[in-house]
Amino acid sequence: MIIVPFLFFTLLTIYWWYKHQGFDVCVYMSALYALTSLLAIIIVAGEMLDAGGILFDNYDLELNVVPTILYCALLTLGMLPFSMIYKKDIRDITTNNPLIIHALSALLFAVALLNLYLIADSTVEILSGDLSSVRSDHYKGIESPAQVKSESLPFILRFLYYFNVSTLLALPLAFYYMCFRKSQWWVVLILFFTSFSMPLAGIQSADRTEIVFYGMMFVACLILFSPHFSKKMKRAMRIGTIPVAIAALVYFIVVSDARFNKEEGGAEARAVQYAGQGYLNFCFFWEKGNTDYIAAEREFPLIAHYAFHIDNDDSRREMRSGQQGFFMSVFATYIGDVLLDLTPVGMFIWAGAFFFICCFIFKRPHREELSVGDLLAFFTLSIIPIFGIYYYRFMSMPSTFMILLVCAIMLLDKYKIRL
Repeated sequence: MIIVPFLFFTLLTIYWWYKHQGFDVCVYMSALYALTSLLAIIIVAGEMLDAGGILFDNYDLELNVVPTILYCALLTLGMLPFSMIYKKDIRDITTNNPLIIHALSALLFAVALLNLYLIADSTVEILSGDLSSVRSDHYKGIESPAQVKSESLPFILRFLYYFNVSTLLALPLAFYYMCFRKSQWWVVLILFFTSFSMPLAGIQSADRTEIVFYGMMFVACLILFSPHFSKKMKRAMRIGTIPVAIAALVYFIVVSDARFNKEEGGAEARAVQYAGQGYLNFCFFWEKGNTDYIAAEREFPLIAHYAFHIDNDDSRREMRSGQQGFFMSVFATYIGDVLLDLTPVGMFIWAGAFFFICCFIFKRPHREELSVGDLLAFFTLSIIPIFGIYYYRFMSMPSTFMILLVCAIMLLDKYKIRL
């Protein structure tokens, strides 16, 4: 069974590449799952189980037919609507209310400035210190310097900081302003700076996730907007992104080495295990998961918080891990998270609902024109299958605010509002 997902997603990648006559977002998604499936083969062949978050050990590996079929089928169902959008067909991205889009950009920039204020005092000190200890403190629940500083802010600014997760929306907006509005370079640069707010905040806890997440979504935007790059834009992108990419890579390597250099196999083995464990842990969840418990706080964090006073925090995850009989905060792809939270029946319903929501928003294949609301919805929804090679991304209240913000822009962008 171990080779089935790799063969399936490789063939799906080739098929979509041929159908779209190039590397589209759906091809990118499928290629990511083909890569993680290949790493799963390497993990099993190299006897690298029972470490790095992998729940199976070398003696109890169970990769059966049913979870393998469901893994391939449900992930494909999640990617299928994105095959409706062909980047070569898009001629224009428009808005009925440019002032609202400007206001959104200004709001996100204000949040990024607030984040910069909170992290400015401590970032250099953290980077020059013991990153392993910084990460250990984070796992122990010790507040970062930025968190301590944020507690002294007025209520309105502390509420505004919830939207720091939403600053990633500045990434597709930067490409939109650059490619379709032909805006001044400083406008685009401000938006790119804004979009990098979460990776900068992640340094406070020696986090690598936000860097990886940003990089994956940056590539998705490059793919979507690439037909609209002029030679000048391509040159500017190379000049701007290469040093940032090098700095991000160096940070990733340094943090990885600090955290895992003393463990067996070192940081390289951990990288393979982290990226390749999705299929393996999904099968473990299917075989070992306890379906007596339904917990939807990760799928519906806002409802869980205000209606049931339940949050997806460390104590809640520890309690649920005790109910399951294994540590549940591992990477099992986004459908694995949904499986463990909502049981198999809930997973089928959730996957079907996600498919129909995407189809409803994308409307039809080969669209030549998108609204900015459509663009932000496409970007936000694509986060689920793209970063879903690890886990379900929108599991916190701040991430729900991002979804609500996109929904509001979509609704406002349907009508011309006279201000």
